[in-house]
Amino acid sequence: MGMPVWLVLLLTLLMVPRTLLSDLGIIIAETPVYYVFALVPYAAWLGVAIFRKSEKPFREFLVLGVLYSLTLIVIHQLLWNNGTELGHQLPRAALDFGAKFDPPLRELAVRGYTIMISLLIGVGSGAVFGLIAALMRRIRTRRFG
Repeated sequence: MGMPVWLVLLLTLLMVPRTLLSDLGIIIAETPVYYVFALVPYAAWLGVAIFRKSEKPFREFLVLGVLYSLTLIVIHQLLWNNGTELGHQLPRAALDFGAKFDPPLRELAVRGYTIMISLLIGVGSGAVFGLIAALMRRIRTRRFG
């Protein structure tokens, strides 16, 4: 049986507040509050990876990672279009990357950069937790049959 839809949605939505609050400048990176918003959702993912029994844990977490990527992409792109008056600032690394392109391509390069980084973060997170969950499944199978 796959991960229930309600759990997939919960684990995905747990990632949204940090992204949104950080992008709007409400919480500042590398502060204690930021770390709470950044790490508590991953702790929930870890708990599910360790304790939930699953037939295909890697695939489930990979899907979860893709969904996390999509939330990152949607939030970043929506705030890009509407968030500057709310305090949203584009990532410095994306702007530096975009500066290497001529003005007609600059925005496309910056958007593409943020999309690729979002995919790497989300899918990478899903893969790491999928490996943990797969390892736990293997340990449970060997230990308890």
